[in-house]
Amino acid sequence: MEILKHLGELMEFQSISEDRECCRAALKYVMDLAESFGFETKTGRHGDVGIVDLGEGSETIGILVHVDVVAEGNPDLWDFEPYQLTEKDGILYGRGIVDDKGPVIASLYAMKKMKDDNIPLKKKIRLIIGTSEEIHWTDMEHYMDEFGVPDYGYSPDGNFPIYNQENGYMDVELCFEEELTGGLEGFEGGSAPNSIPSFACYRKDGKKVEFVGKAAHSSAPELGINAINLLCENVGAEYGLRFASAVNQYFPEGTYETNIRFRKRDGSLSEKGDLTMVPTTLRQEGTRIYINFNVRQCCDIPGKNIIEGLKFLEEAYDCRIILKENMEPIWVDDNQPWIQRMQQVTAEYGMDAKCLFAPGCSYAKCMPNFVGWGPVFPWDPDCAHMENEQQSMESFLKSLEMYTEYLILEGQSE
Repeated sequence: MEILKHLGELMEFQSISEDRECCRAALKYVMDLAESFGFETKTGRHGDVGIVDLGEGSETIGILVHVDVVAEGNPDLWDFEPYQLTEKDGILYGRGIVDDKGPVIASLYAMKKMKDDNIPLKKKIRLIIGTSEEIHWTDMEHYMDEFGVPDYGYSPDGNFPIYNQENGYMDVELCFEEELTGGLEGFEGGSAPNSIPSFACYRKDGKKVEFVGKAAHSSAPELGINAINLLCENVGAEYGLRFASAVNQYFPEGTYETNIRFRKRDGSLSEKGDLTMVPTTLRQEGTRIYINFNVRQCCDIPGKNIIEGLKFLEEAYDCRIILKENMEPIWVDDNQPWIQRMQQVTAEYGMDAKCLFAPGCSYAKCMPNFVGWGPVFPWDPDCAHMENEQQSMESFLKSLEMYTEYLILEGQSE
C-alpha cells in the first residue's frame, strides 16, 4: 500500500525536536512528496515550516500538523524499532504514528484524493507542517509572521471527537542548591518536558542507581509511572535532599494535580481535577539540581496564578522559580457552521459529536478558531509519547476517510 510506504519513510527520520537538522530533513521529505503529487508548496524563510495548498477562495481552511517527535524513552520497553513503521496483527507501531507523522501523511493523502478526483472547491485548503511542536513553537510564530493566519481549521494531533477547549500549558523549572555529600552525583531523568519520564538515575560512590517507570504524555500522567518520583522517594528518605523533599511533599506520585492549591480568576482556590502538575525532567549542574514541572491548568486558572502559588517554595526549600513556557487555555465557539459540519462527519462515523475539553496541548492553541480533531478514536489506546506508540490500521484508514470527507464538505460550502 503506497500510503504505508510513504508513512514508513517519514517515520524513519529520527526527528526529535531538538535535532533541528533532522526535523528539517523530515519536512523536506514531506515537501518533496507533496510536489511529486503535483501540489504547490512553500517553505518558510526560516526553513522550519512548510505549506501545501489546494484550491482557491476568499477563505482558507488550515490543517496544523508537525513532523517533530519526542524521544523514544526507554528503548528496552519497545517491542519494535521505534523509528521504523512496523505492522503486526493489524496494528501499526512506531514513534509518531499518532503524534504526528501518521496525521501528516493522512492529511496529505486526503488532499491528494481530492486533487486526483478534481473535486471543485470554493475555499483554499492549506496543510501547514511544523517542526517544533514538541518544544518551543517558534515555527508557528515564523509562519504567522510570514504568511498570516487561516480563517479557521483543526489540528489532528489529539483525539476524536472534537476538542474546542484546551488546558493551559506551562513548564516551570525549580532550581535547588544542594550540598551533595556521601559520593552522590549525576542526577538526571526524563527526556522531554511534556512526557512522563520512564527513567531517572544518580550515582553513589561511582555506581549508577537507576529507576524505571513508564512513559506517558504529561497531559495524562495517570497513564504512566514517573521515574523522577521513584528517585525522589528513594533519595528523599535516605539522604534528605531538598529537591526530593519538595517533590515528595507537594508533587507525590499518584497525586498528579499536586496538593498545592492555586487561585482561580474569581478568587476561589483550585480543586481536584482543575490542573495537573508533574515533574518531567531532572538534571544536575554542579551543586544545582533542576527539575521541570509540566502544568496543564483549566481556563479558570491564569498562568500568573500558578507562579504566585509556587512562591512559598523559594523560601521553604532555598530554590529558584524559572518560567520556561506559558500558553494560556483556549476556547472556540462551537456554534460556528464549520464546526457543525465537523460534528456532522464525526457523528457519521459512530461517535458522539459533542465538543469536549482536552487536557492536552496542540497547535490549535497558536491560532484563533482552531480545534483539535483526531487522530485517536475513543476505542483506541491513547499512547502518544509512550513506548510502543501505536494505532490500528483500521483506525488510521478511517481517520483518512473522515478528513477527506470533511475537507470536501467544508471546501464546497459557502
